[in-house]
Amino acid sequence: MNPSDLPARAWRFGDFELQPTEGRLLRGGEPVPLTGRALAVLKLLVQRAGSLVTRDELLDAVWAGRVVEDNNLAVQIAMLRKRIGGDAIATVAGRGYRFVPAVQPVRPAAAPQPAAGPRSNLPARLPALVGRDDELAALDALIDTQALLTLCGAAGVGKTRLARALALRRRGRHADGVFRIELAPLTEGAQIVPAIAQALGLALRDAADAAALARALAPASMLLVLDNAEHLVEDVAKLAEVLHERTQGLSLLITSQVPLRRPAEHVWRLAPLATPDAAAPAADALGFAAVRLFAERIAGAGAQVEWTEAALADAAELCRRLDGNALAIELAAARVPSLGLGGLAHRLDQRLTLLSPGAQRAVTRVNALHAALDWSHGLLSPDEQVVLRRLDVFAGSFELDVAALCVADERIRPESVAPLVLDLADRSLVSPDTAGDGRHRLAETTRLYALGCLDAAGEARAVLHCFAKTLLLVADDAYDAYWRLPPATWDARYAPELDNVRAALSWALQHDARLATALFGSAWPLWNGFALGHEARELAERLIPRLRSDWPAPLLARFWEAVSHHFSSTFPQRARAAAQTAAELYEGAGAELGRYQALVQYTYNWRVDAPEARAAMAQALAIEQPGWPAPVLERGRTAQAMLETSSGRHAAAHTLFLDALALCQRAGYERGVLRAELNLADNALAAGDLDEALQRGQLLCDRLHGQVPSCEQVTALGNLALAWLQRGELAAARERLGRVHTTEPRCVATRTGRAQGAKRSRGAAPARLCNAAGGWFWWQPFGNGPSRALGGVAQLAQAPAWAASGALPCIPGQPVRTGLRSVNTP
Repeated sequence: MNPSDLPARAWRFGDFELQPTEGRLLRGGEPVPLTGRALAVLKLLVQRAGSLVTRDELLDAVWAGRVVEDNNLAVQIAMLRKRIGGDAIATVAGRGYRFVPAVQPVRPAAAPQPAAGPRSNLPARLPALVGRDDELAALDALIDTQALLTLCGAAGVGKTRLARALALRRRGRHADGVFRIELAPLTEGAQIVPAIAQALGLALRDAADAAALARALAPASMLLVLDNAEHLVEDVAKLAEVLHERTQGLSLLITSQVPLRRPAEHVWRLAPLATPDAAAPAADALGFAAVRLFAERIAGAGAQVEWTEAALADAAELCRRLDGNALAIELAAARVPSLGLGGLAHRLDQRLTLLSPGAQRAVTRVNALHAALDWSHGLLSPDEQVVLRRLDVFAGSFELDVAALCVADERIRPESVAPLVLDLADRSLVSPDTAGDGRHRLAETTRLYALGCLDAAGEARAVLHCFAKTLLLVADDAYDAYWRLPPATWDARYAPELDNVRAALSWALQHDARLATALFGSAWPLWNGFALGHEARELAERLIPRLRSDWPAPLLARFWEAVSHHFSSTFPQRARAAAQTAAELYEGAGAELGRYQALVQYTYNWRVDAPEARAAMAQALAIEQPGWPAPVLERGRTAQAMLETSSGRHAAAHTLFLDALALCQRAGYERGVLRAELNLADNALAAGDLDEALQRGQLLCDRLHGQVPSCEQVTALGNLALAWLQRGELAAARERLGRVHTTEPRCVATRTGRAQGAKRSRGAAPARLCNAAGGWFWWQPFGNGPSRALGGVAQLAQAPAWAASGALPCIPGQPVRTGLRSVNTP
């Protein structure tokens, strides 16, 4: 390789040296501060020193594709003249500029070449790379523009496999070769340069001198892959910086669990292999990289698996539980011949010991999951190890501030936790949540490993107790915010805490009944928001026998308030008794807002205009304060209006619903506005005002069309269908009921976020219509199918006829039964 044949590495003029590859100008060896635009202008002028460079040429080169004013160029020229001298750049009037000083190119010196050295130390072929085609293509393009590229990812995610495939793909594109240097066996930074020199066949005078290696590689066009650098990351970073600064044609690809944190570095974070979510059809599973890898490795292990939908569903679930980790999936596939898919799934909680080679092979970090995690854990500082094992308590994603409360102690201060978590994220042991909202999480396999560390440290009980107390603070905050924040804002902030609240409750139920009771009470908006009433009622049944009368009244009051909400839709008598108890406890504690809400809940759960309901509502109105949050007051107006509708006083109910609508509009409470409008349409229908019912119903359906499926959509469509039924327009009613039938399963799936909810709903015909004002009647096939609302008292006798005529999509041959339903839930 002749130096005269190589392009200039730099240009010198006077005591300046312009180094375009590094993007800097030096004077006497010291950097001269310049903007990127100014450097680009200078580079073009210097390359054509002594010649005219027009304004258009400069604008096209430096501001390519952008429309800019001439004064932008003038500003950069003025900055350059200030830095290198006013006479260095001459203006050619009306045309452009010319660089005046004489310029000398600086070419790299000849380097010692391996006399008969190999052009690559890569194997001739590699096993097929599964599921990484997009990453391979992207990295292949990126390495042409990024001379220092770090491929980061968790242990076992597939960094080495991808780096080797990329190196093999580029073998013919680097004139001086492509080499991979395995750093895992090295124990000291001083061993890195000799390992590289040996792989390249270089004889350096100083075998450990990074500068000598840089001089030797300065003229080379080469790709170096430094694999598994995380345990020597500081030494690798220093070497990479030297090589990047002092070579021109050398590209560095480094694999590491942690970035080098150098200015020239470009980091590519390798995500786990894609897995289908729980709602995806099983038949589509092989379209996801993780499942495809699993299936291919099972076949390679000699197992005969018939890929039925059930088998694909099992494979998808296994890959999800293994977090899409390539190493874990390959190790799991090797166990299928002996265990089968079902046996493997049953034992997957033992994955840290199960997923390792057989007794005939030595355990290493590349063939055993536990060893891989041991390796990663051993690279952490003592404080990072403490934080990692304590983060195990989070069943879902977590906010950094909440994590700080759970992790901190006398040794690790709260303000230190966030930087330590972010360091763990750099090491790919903690992942940013996919929602991109600043939350983080541990992969399930990492959590299992961290749990073992937590138990071994003897900290499990103390950390879990702290976790449960912290989640109580979160639940208290969620309860208070429920009445103040817009629903969408509240959902985004608190919905991700559901799994953590569940985990905290599960621990507290076994170890601290008072704490569990407090958590249950404050978390009721979470259960309600995700249609998890059945789960909440089971929890209530477990807690009720363990209540103690000497606990604080506000704690017990909120618990019974929660019970009243959870039992309201299925057992109104129990809900009523719970609300009455909550009201009495709140009164004793002097908590008027809580008492008001409990009295409203008590009133609603009468469902009819009973004297007891009227008395409770009167007590609520007597203590009502206009400054309370709109959601609280709206619930009160709706419960009050329910009393009027159930007794046939529709005009009074209309006034109360309008009052609820106005106060929600003033406060910007959109959910309350929508509920009030729905109730106005219900009330018009119950009053027999079909024109108003149709008008309001159609406006609501138009407004909700195209939005995320919701129970409000189901209610609006149901009201409209009933209005058309009462008008005798069976075709119009049938069309609305058909839309209800398709909307309600999606509504259930949206609220619960669970595929099984959607499946249950799709399998149950007919779909539920939400409750309507004025005492709607409903029909239901005998058995356990969900009910369907039909209409008011006047329509009761017509229900079988409607079903027989086909106006309602009932199941042929099944009789219809009817019963009373109540007003929209306040």
